[in-house]
Amino acid sequence: MSDHLRFVVCTYNIWAGRRWPERENALRRFLNLHEPDILCVQELRPETHAVIDAVLENHQHVDDAFEGWQRESNVYWNRDLFDLEEFGAEDIGMFEKARRLFWTRLRPKDGGETLFISTAHYTWAGNAQEKDGGVSPRYAQAQKTIEALNALVPEGGALIFMGDLNDDRHPLRILRQGGLTDSFAALGRIPPPTIPAIPTAKGTPQVIDWMLHRGPIRPMTTEVVDFYVDDIAPSDHKPVITTYRVE
Repeated sequence: MSDHLRFVVCTYNIWAGRRWPERENALRRFLNLHEPDILCVQELRPETHAVIDAVLENHQHVDDAFEGWQRESNVYWNRDLFDLEEFGAEDIGMFEKARRLFWTRLRPKDGGETLFISTAHYTWAGNAQEKDGGVSPRYAQAQKTIEALNALVPEGGALIFMGDLNDDRHPLRILRQGGLTDSFAALGRIPPPTIPAIPTAKGTPQVIDWMLHRGPIRPMTTEVVDFYVDDIAPSDHKPVITTYRVE
């Protein structure tokens, strides 16, 4: 992989179909103004999929029959920078039937080693098991994430894992013990809340959307973006955007 390659990555939970189409213009404006080279989304739906395709005309995405790629997550990449080599969806113990660890292996157009891009949406803490006093499924989901990444990415390979982890404690610790570093810690920064996007959504501020990496890549900048059109945000979450460079 070229040591000159720099690219912008965004992870965004786009809130399924809630308050749609009220949010459509805000999502269009966000994508048009920021246009990340790699975009990973959670809570995708056909209507939001269509908007992303319409705005990011120079991007491609995974096209596969598994419903999770249309209704949960997908990966979009700038076709001028990357070619798709491989993709997959790994079962990491989600309660939600169409959720997986979704991944792609992208090769830079200028040659060199591939870049492994992956995303997941861990189970919400409000699930019935936890409400009744059970163990959080996110422990096991984080452990299985590391197992999957270790199996899919050669030692020393460049990878980015991102998504809505619905947590800021033990799953993040497990991922760090697996050798991943979040974009904020890598730059010595304190991550700001990623939910809710007030006033579009309500709730207690939490840091639950994360972007982590391993291997010969480093973040140059990272931020949680407050974006609105009038008083409407594109989602109840805020996107995390990071610029990476190849070491």
